Amino acid sequence: MADRNSDEELLLGSLRGRRGDFRLLLERYEGELFNFLYHYVGDRQTAEDLFQETFLQVYAKMDTFRPDGRFKPWMYTIAANLARDAMRKRRRRRAFSLDREIRPGEEGSLADIVESPAPEPEAVLDKQESASLARQLLEELPESLREIVTLYFYNDLKYTEISQVLDLPMGTVKSRLYRAMRQMASALKRKRGF
Repeated sequence: MADRNSDEELLLGSLRGRRGDFRLLLERYEGELFNFLYHYVGDRQTAEDLFQETFLQVYAKMDTFRPDGRFKPWMYTIAANLARDAMRKRRRRRAFSLDREIRPGEEGSLADIVESPAPEPEAVLDKQESASLARQLLEELPESLREIVTLYFYNDLKYTEISQVLDLPMGTVKSRLYRAMRQMASALKRKRGF
């Protein structure tokens, strides 16, 4: 069955003209890749546009994929490059707000909200404040550190995969992740008055 095939097998099937294989790849990475792009650029619409552009480029460039390579790092390389370009363009044009929250139920229906047990208001507030603070701390990092934190924590990529995606030595990935965590911890202490 095609949905049990590896990413690389699905890409090869796509090259051979099996359209369903490419659709499976897209569906397999839809949530994960969108979340990466959203955390990277901080804007839902831009992330959606970048997701579509990533898969358009994957489709257009699939014949350049090395048979001995791994699909996931290759795809993330394309996505990270597109996100970097979008951030550069955005900086030249305008600043964006980090205050915008994705509201619970924004994508769902009223039935989704009514049928699900609602958490305590204090828990929702705590979670929103924590998410907002984490986003703020992440945005304060330089881009070279932010992209590594996003790939490592939000997308669960391994050091070797991040190294491939960003075309950096593994030691650089580890040291940047360590430096990012120290900077975020220091910023958190300052914000909390320690």
